[in-house]
Amino acid sequence: MNLKPVLTILICLVGAALVGYFVAGHYAIMTLIGLAPSAFPAGDVAQSIVESILPPIGVTVAGVVVIVAVILLIGIVTFFALRSSVRAQGKVSEESRRSFLTGTVAGAAGAVGAAAVGGGAMLGRSFFGIGNEGRGWADPATKIFDPNVVKTHPEWKQEWRGSRVQEYGRLGRTDFKISDIVMGTGPLQGEEGERVVKLAIERGVNYLDTAPDYSGAGSENIIGRSLKGLRDEIFLTTKFCTPKGHLPHDASVAEYKETLEQSLKRLQTDHVEMIHVHSCDEIDRLMSENMHEAFDRLKQEGKVKYLGFSSHTPNLVEVANEAIDSGRFDVMMLAYHHGIWPKINDVIHRARTEQDMGVVAMKTLKGAKHRGLENYAEHADSYAQAALKWVHDNKDISCAIISMFKMQHVDEYLYASGKQMTPTDVAVLNEYDRQIAGNYCSPHCGACLDSCPEGVPIADVLRHRMYFEDYGAEKIAMNLYADLDVNASACAGCAAPCLGSCPVGISIQERTTGAHELLRFA
Repeated sequence: MNLKPVLTILICLVGAALVGYFVAGHYAIMTLIGLAPSAFPAGDVAQSIVESILPPIGVTVAGVVVIVAVILLIGIVTFFALRSSVRAQGKVSEESRRSFLTGTVAGAAGAVGAAAVGGGAMLGRSFFGIGNEGRGWADPATKIFDPNVVKTHPEWKQEWRGSRVQEYGRLGRTDFKISDIVMGTGPLQGEEGERVVKLAIERGVNYLDTAPDYSGAGSENIIGRSLKGLRDEIFLTTKFCTPKGHLPHDASVAEYKETLEQSLKRLQTDHVEMIHVHSCDEIDRLMSENMHEAFDRLKQEGKVKYLGFSSHTPNLVEVANEAIDSGRFDVMMLAYHHGIWPKINDVIHRARTEQDMGVVAMKTLKGAKHRGLENYAEHADSYAQAALKWVHDNKDISCAIISMFKMQHVDEYLYASGKQMTPTDVAVLNEYDRQIAGNYCSPHCGACLDSCPEGVPIADVLRHRMYFEDYGAEKIAMNLYADLDVNASACAGCAAPCLGSCPVGISIQERTTGAHELLRFA
């Protein structure tokens, strides 16, 4: 066997894995965060080219273009390197014609393999969190952004009609008296969107959250039209981003300022009460010197009063703790719903007690691997109402934000305002959790880990099982499981001291032993 081509392909595959992980994986994370085209190499150019070919899509595609380019480059380099190596071997053996064909075929096969390795490494870092303690985008994508989450009850009940805000609280050190349920505006569309905004305000909602990248700036335009004659009644918030995505941490002061200037034009106002660093997953962007300088200048100019940040990303806890320690932020807006990871309660309590920050709970309707409450609907008024009341039970929470984009939402959601949890609400949430019990391992939890005498990384085992069963990523799951220093083989004969340690009631031993049977190589 000729060793040179073999050595060449091994070097190419290792290189593909490294480039895929460190380069493509980096840009994949930036894309998932939703950064603007300017955050990527030649991003503005790539965005313009794509938009000249395709119909306007209102989102950043520059990141995708860069990722594809990196993966293609991996394949091209591998193709030429391997083809050249095989041809060189062919010259020695004087079989040049055959070596030419063989080299081309080998190069093509190697290119496909290297591209696949690079793509797998990219997914491993960005989606599955390899190298980041498992904090990838798989958990937020399925457990926070799940499209199957129940948002609207199938029946618009008569007793909900005319519901109004019944309770107001304090938004931390801003001292603003805020409605306990406030309005997210991401999905707003057209004239119905304007009617929903006006109705919510009429019913007592006094905080609107928007962003330039909500509906490609459509949300800000709708709010601008809707607030004519009503602006003084509303605490209005927007984000440091463009219609195509969030500004990167190294954006200039001028760029940060310009994003708000453009938002003010769309909102038809001369100021907003607050601006957020949006969907923040990294300390660099949270603490960007240029962003903070831009905010200070805008505040001095009277165009904004308060600074906040939002996070529903893999590094939420780390980002939130840094924001608290900095003392720079007046409000935090975090993903928070029943069954979410336990550490977040400590973060919220710190924010309120140490910095008197306002805390806005978002993503209040829990997403998971379920298909809703259709079979339980006769026992419940509304899952959304129960979920909102659960949020209000935490007195460190200033308000719950929820997207309202249908007229029914105003009645349905505000019916929960000022109300306490009832036995029926508890039953609804318990049933909701029962439907997903046994496979909802809350991200960033780790409450069970100290209970295992064998040192089994329980969260990793269950996450790999999820990749296998729910994402169809069987090979990736099995390879990840094989790489664990300690696997779940020890669970079968164990006395299971882990039982009862899971705060959401997962039967750990049953799930880990089942995972071992699924994931181990025969």
